Amino acid sequence: MKKKRILIVMVAMCLLTIFVAGCSSKSSRQDSTVSIKKVGSVKENKKLHALLPKRIKDAGEIKNGIDDAYPPMDFKDGNGNLTGFDIDVDKALAARLGVKIKNTPTDWDGIIPSLQSKKFDMILSAMGITKERAKSVSFSKPYFNGGMTIILNKKTSNIKNIKDLNSLKGKTVGVQAGAQAIVDRVSKIPGVKEVKKYDSATLALQDLANKRIYAYVDDFEVANYYMQKVPGTYSKKILNIKEPYGIAFRKNDKKLQNSVQKAMDSLKKDGTLSKISKKWFKYDVYK
Repeated sequence: MKKKRILIVMVAMCLLTIFVAGCSSKSSRQDSTVSIKKVGSVKENKKLHALLPKRIKDAGEIKNGIDDAYPPMDFKDGNGNLTGFDIDVDKALAARLGVKIKNTPTDWDGIIPSLQSKKFDMILSAMGITKERAKSVSFSKPYFNGGMTIILNKKTSNIKNIKDLNSLKGKTVGVQAGAQAIVDRVSKIPGVKEVKKYDSATLALQDLANKRIYAYVDDFEVANYYMQKVPGTYSKKILNIKEPYGIAFRKNDKKLQNSVQKAMDSLKKDGTLSKISKKWFKYDVYK
């Protein structure tokens, strides 16, 4: 009898330990807060966390595919650390959802196939929403509108002669290879001499400075970032053409897309996205 009582007590204690451990694991998650330089603190919303797919909650992170050579959106600083507007946005997004973000730099030409093969969960990296891309991925609502800009070499060309894209007829024009919406528009300019594609804005602007191309077309924010670094070298013509950026997901990953969208909506509503915009562009792109 004594042995039986001891066994019963031991079993009860084991069950109690398991129960307490289970309860503590469920209640041990505290609201997390992440501080972003020059932006401030971003707090977790547990209701939004609960909306995440189980695989994301279990892993405690969202894997994000990025292009790490597109300043000021996504790039590496002098110490090799990822930084930029999108990087701050995904930090804020992850904080609001109560998970971590794992950014995976990926060749832009292969970024959608990598998403589809589950190398990562989403693409938050200045991806323009296009009909062609929408055949392969599902996009969030636009979280940013890029403004198309024509850049000229100030020493050799007069920006006053440029009214719109058609003003580049007969000229050699540079574009970033991955900026598909811009590539498509520039390629359709009647009588354009050549559309030269570059792996980065840096290379394109070097060729523009050396008179190898007549003009370079890119988003306003990207153009402005580089022009500020070398004042007096370039001039720009801002066009009334917007390119909406969206977060891309696999088409069957609706639960993740829904939770991310709700988190982005809350970051816009509470002014976090506006603070990130002011940090990188000196003005609020959401107004």
